[in-house]
Amino acid sequence: MSPLLVFIIRRLIQYIPMILAVIIVTFLLVRLAPGDPTYILVGEVGDESFVRAARERLGLDKPLYEQFVIYISNVFRGDLGYSYLRSEPVAKLIVERIPATLLLVLTAMFISALIGIIAGTIAAAKKGAADLTLSTLSIVGISIPYFWLGQIILIIFAVWLGVFPLGGMISVGHEYQGLQYFIDVIYHLTLPAMTLAIFNIAFTTKITRGSVLEALTQDYILTARAKGIPESRVVFRHALRNALIPVVTYTGFNTGVLLVGAILTETVFAWPGMGSLLYDSIRLRDYPVVLGIFIYGSIIVILANLLVDILYGILDPRIRLR
Repeated sequence: MSPLLVFIIRRLIQYIPMILAVIIVTFLLVRLAPGDPTYILVGEVGDESFVRAARERLGLDKPLYEQFVIYISNVFRGDLGYSYLRSEPVAKLIVERIPATLLLVLTAMFISALIGIIAGTIAAAKKGAADLTLSTLSIVGISIPYFWLGQIILIIFAVWLGVFPLGGMISVGHEYQGLQYFIDVIYHLTLPAMTLAIFNIAFTTKITRGSVLEALTQDYILTARAKGIPESRVVFRHALRNALIPVVTYTGFNTGVLLVGAILTETVFAWPGMGSLLYDSIRLRDYPVVLGIFIYGSIIVILANLLVDILYGILDPRIRLR
């Protein structure tokens, strides 16, 4: 068995207790939160016998510990249950929404990494006005909350200027195929991806700047400059490559932050992903869907962190020996 495969298996085993902890904590938080899905289901019906029958059908009449034992045993068998309100398997509902969320999150992650790394490197290499401007913009970007920024961007570009759609993933009333469908999705993706990326561009810029500044003080940089290597090559090839590990670490660990930001962003832009599904499920007390989304979300974060660990070995061969 290859060392890489052994490393991956060992990491996955270490993540099992983390997933179990996520299930326990989210189960308790969801069930102890105010509100009862039974009354949402039965509406204005005042018949207590009908309410008791609904609670019994949903399994909410059992003690909390018994509900948890039943739920955890079902999860280990791969059964996340059925939605209270949609009468569909939870796994099916979530899997249908995952591609839209991954498209949004990965696009925002790519944009923020590309722009943030370039801007941070320029800020570290160019002292003076460029550094001050980029650092100031980073602080402003970090300070802006997703939901507020999303609404401002929506008002400016969709309502006032009318250059982008108000929401959704595809144009209603059109059945585009092939390249036209791809362009239409990108057209709808632009504003939510921009909203989600701005905060992360700011953070990536600051982390890259600090890491490159530290790398530029190392002895191998002095040696490269003494050899007469052009400054741009010294910065982007020598300093940046050794400064990327903290950036990669932040990008991987920031997956959870992006998923949380996607909840707000998808809600503002009516993007049909896991975030909007989670918002609706929390509002309507659809417990199985809420728990299922947290489980899938934790798995996505774990896989992102595993990918970061693998990239460590590519960027720094010394890590492979550990």
